[in-house]
Amino acid sequence: MAKKYSKEQIQSVIGTNDQCVMGRLTKGVDLFEGIIQACEEHGIKTASFQCIGSLSQVGFVQIALNEEKEIGYSDPIYLESPVELLAGTGFIGLDADGELDIHYHGLFVDSKGTISGGHFLRGENPTAVTIEYVIQPTNDIHLQRNIDPVWNLPVFQFTERS
Repeated sequence: MAKKYSKEQIQSVIGTNDQCVMGRLTKGVDLFEGIIQACEEHGIKTASFQCIGSLSQVGFVQIALNEEKEIGYSDPIYLESPVELLAGTGFIGLDADGELDIHYHGLFVDSKGTISGGHFLRGENPTAVTIEYVIQPTNDIHLQRNIDPVWNLPVFQFTERS
């Protein structure tokens, strides 16, 4: 028999999605700041998004094990050369203070053909040529960061919008 998990372990909320925002970011626009500005312009508080394009540099972290073999993140990694963003998926919600925030993971290739990726950092990923994106908002779900009791990290919590 399959194991049953508690509602705290499996968060799920149904929402409706009957619209989308599509657009692009131009040279020099930071990936996160540009997506957040587009959300502010269209009154979006909760959404998922995808994008492709190119970045003039990239800042990210990757999953890592500490000395005690516990899961955490690497120190920030900065590549100060252009990369092609092959795929990326993120969530848009609110941080603990109620400001728009993004959780985004991307896969990219550098000019030498090396593929890498990870958890992107805000303010560290300016557009090289273009970033093309689609944002899929929902009005029925509230997404806000709170401290996860297991990891002691601020993660998005999924609840019904009241």
